[in-house]
Amino acid sequence: MRGKKTQLPKTINSYDFGALAKKEPNARVRLRFIGLAHLQDGNSVTATAKMCRVQRSTIYDWLHRFKYGGLEALQDKEGRGCKPKLPKDQHQVFKEAVLELQNHRPGGRIKGLDVMKLMQEKLGIKCSLDTVYRALARVDLVWISARSKHPKTDPIAQETFKKTSEKK
Repeated sequence: MRGKKTQLPKTINSYDFGALAKKEPNARVRLRFIGLAHLQDGNSVTATAKMCRVQRSTIYDWLHRFKYGGLEALQDKEGRGCKPKLPKDQHQVFKEAVLELQNHRPGGRIKGLDVMKLMQEKLGIKCSLDTVYRALARVDLVWISARSKHPKTDPIAQETFKKTSEKK
């Protein structure tokens, strides 16, 4: 016995879900687009669910979200996971503070503990080392970025040595 054919939203044919899926960086949203593309092609909800390896109720949920909210409703909603301790509006301040800390250091490289102390003193954020490293990654600071400098380094003497030494 076959069930009744699922009624698709009228606006579903206004979009090329296959092309949208190719451009979508978020894997969860991409899967939703692929599922809707299969439905556009005439596949049943059951067949689409098998192809996408999800439950039929998930396909119905995607259809419902699309019908009442359009493409925007297929995007992930805010609220998933733990919120970062460093708010986005403080990213630039944090990045500049870390770079300033590194530049004013007489020798060696700053450590995670130094950055943790900086976060607590300047930004009022008390956190773990793990959070420090995640915050550094969010502001695009590569932790292992350059060789450390000895406090007694003379850059002029180094350049002179490079110019006068023999190349092998």
